[in-house]
Amino acid sequence: MLGLSKLVNAEVIFESFLRRIRLLRPPFIAAVAIAISLLFTLPSVAARYDGKLTLTTVDQQTGQRIPVRMELRDARGRAVRVKSEGVVSQGDYFVFDGEVTLELRKGSYQFLIEAGPEYQTRPGHFTIERHAEDETEVVLRRQVDMQAEGWWAGDLDVWQRGEGLPLLMRAAGIDFASALEKENLRGKCRKQRASKNTALGPHALLDFRRGGGLLMFHWGDSVEALDICRWKSKDSSLLSLDVADQANAEIVALTPFAWDLPLWVAAGKLDAIQIIHRLDSEGQGKPRDKVFYPGKQGNGRWSEAIYHHLLNCGLRIAPAAGSGSGSNGNPVGMNRVYVYCEDNFTPEKWFEGLRAGRVTVTNGPLLRAQVEGQLPGHTFKLETGESRDFQIALSLTFYEKAPVEYLEIIKNGQVVYEVRLDQLAQQQGRLPPIEFEESGWFLIRARTSKSTTYQFATTGPYFVDSNYQRRISRKSVQFFLDWLDEAAEEFSENEAVLADIESARPFWKNLLQQANAE
Repeated sequence: MLGLSKLVNAEVIFESFLRRIRLLRPPFIAAVAIAISLLFTLPSVAARYDGKLTLTTVDQQTGQRIPVRMELRDARGRAVRVKSEGVVSQGDYFVFDGEVTLELRKGSYQFLIEAGPEYQTRPGHFTIERHAEDETEVVLRRQVDMQAEGWWAGDLDVWQRGEGLPLLMRAAGIDFASALEKENLRGKCRKQRASKNTALGPHALLDFRRGGGLLMFHWGDSVEALDICRWKSKDSSLLSLDVADQANAEIVALTPFAWDLPLWVAAGKLDAIQIIHRLDSEGQGKPRDKVFYPGKQGNGRWSEAIYHHLLNCGLRIAPAAGSGSGSNGNPVGMNRVYVYCEDNFTPEKWFEGLRAGRVTVTNGPLLRAQVEGQLPGHTFKLETGESRDFQIALSLTFYEKAPVEYLEIIKNGQVVYEVRLDQLAQQQGRLPPIEFEESGWFLIRARTSKSTTYQFATTGPYFVDSNYQRRISRKSVQFFLDWLDEAAEEFSENEAVLADIESARPFWKNLLQQANAE
């Protein structure tokens, strides 16, 4: 007699007005997945087992097995650890490559299975009885195929063992991630063995000291070309920035609020800035004003505001994202950046697209846009006195647990159009054109206010240059000059830091002289 008495896969399909929305090309895709909140309870580890259940996970359309991430909890809500061949365990969850045999004590269990945000999440429950031995198939429905649309996902901040990383990536729908091999954490060096898997891309390092964190991706044969562990805690971050630049490394700021961000920008050597990042790094930089950026969403909003100030200064640095997986409880790909590579993905081409700003950044919704057939990062030209309207076409896929409430157009850092999705349906899914008579920039954002963290998606910015000039805001340039003053006060006893600050000041003063907007 089979001991597996019941298996319920509670597939949730969101049927609503959103399925009737049709936008401009490409079509609006209204789909749902369930965002997972990890419960901080002690894992349940069985000393022996009473029954077995073999699970296989398959793609609904192709019938092929697919790797997945699974959370399994017992009747008391405790996470169940699974030790099985081919399984990679990560805290309260584990991943497997399409099939796993669960050896469990008798009782009731609940589970969540997902294969990244492009698939529907499958919740369910089952009961194990003594001497149970059964098998079942869990079918996951793909909601959107980002690769088929030319978008490839990356997570730039990963501290995982190289052996397990490929499976963690595939289970999350991540195409690019390079495990950190060396980290300078406030002067203390942490290393792990370099991966021999060349598919993971370049060597990755993190210099995370007094001035903030710099992620470096080195394409050379030896990671020793970037010996970031030589620097002491209080040494200048510009030293490692220069070495990374000389080694032709890709350089990404870990957070926008790093104390040394104005120094790095002035040096002109940043390729991208993570605007969605590991939240445990908030204490390592310029503090946010908690009146304007309160609560658990404040960190994310502060990071985004800083990035918008950079755009307002006429600077064109791409946005990016990383989860910090392995250094915290975040799964690989929790925060991700999609880069448009068409159907020709390589790590080199992915970074080329990242630098060009052909990106969408997200910790939830999957937002893609084109404006007059152009991808994010494109610069439109206006003649003197010319006025032009730009029509936005987009596609959107989102989570049910934290559903998108608002779609917004941001112009020069300000929301110029906001619409709830139910209102958008009444408007036949059409966004209004955005008008420019002068230089500036714009992007599209989807967000929710129902999440404890700031959950959103944003396209990379589009730029508009009138008379071949960029828009430079006095207010935003002054924001960074004031930042330098605050940093000088914060590190007043460190002469080397003060020298770095003064070396950056001419860049920002010169930018202030060029300002052509308030």
